[in-house]
Amino acid sequence: MNFPVPWRALLPLDAVPVLLGEGGRSLREICDMTGAGVEISSEGETPSTLSDKICTISGSVEQKEAACRRIVDKLRGLQEVADQEPGVFVVIVPANAAPVVVGSKGAQIKEVIELSGAEISVGKENIIGMLDQPIGITGTGGQVVSAVSKINAILQDLADRGRLQPSDFRYRPGAAPTSLGPGGGGDFSRGAVPSGGNPRTNAKFVVATSVAGWIIGKQGRHIRELQENSGAHIQVHKE
Repeated sequence: MNFPVPWRALLPLDAVPVLLGEGGRSLREICDMTGAGVEISSEGETPSTLSDKICTISGSVEQKEAACRRIVDKLRGLQEVADQEPGVFVVIVPANAAPVVVGSKGAQIKEVIELSGAEISVGKENIIGMLDQPIGITGTGGQVVSAVSKINAILQDLADRGRLQPSDFRYRPGAAPTSLGPGGGGDFSRGAVPSGGNPRTNAKFVVATSVAGWIIGKQGRHIRELQENSGAHIQVHKE
């Protein structure tokens, strides 16, 4: 192993106090119980345009899986999602590795979907100010953690072959993006394969009411950030 790849996820600001707990007690308990290291980004470790925090998990694969499950469970509690209801979790990957995660004609990411049972949407654009792309994962707690583990296993393979370096997992203001292979972003939750053609497309997503509130965010903050970061126009309809 070249170096152990850290797992990274986006945390909405309102989720940070829940994960930390009083005086950081909840976060320490997660670390003590799993053996993993869990860090939350501080001032200057993310671009000013990103209101979310970045949660970084380090350790062995087993330790990272255990810590990730506890973090996912806390977020699901915040979203008020029942055990077998789908919840949303967003991980970030180096943008130069995103095409490899997707694979030729979406083959790699579709395999992750089939093996984990989660629905996955790979961001088409970098997070503004960062050399990272978001990947949205929707499913039960177990499905989400399985998908996160499998996505990071792809990154670990790239790192083991020297195609990713520790610096690829850190915020690097002003660094220029590169690419490691073919692929692209898109919503692959229903087995769709990215293709050419008219770049303006419409997509409709049906989500549970309990999840919708979290996606919209307080006073529509999350939706505004999604539109600003993606360039897409998003409308929310109650049906």
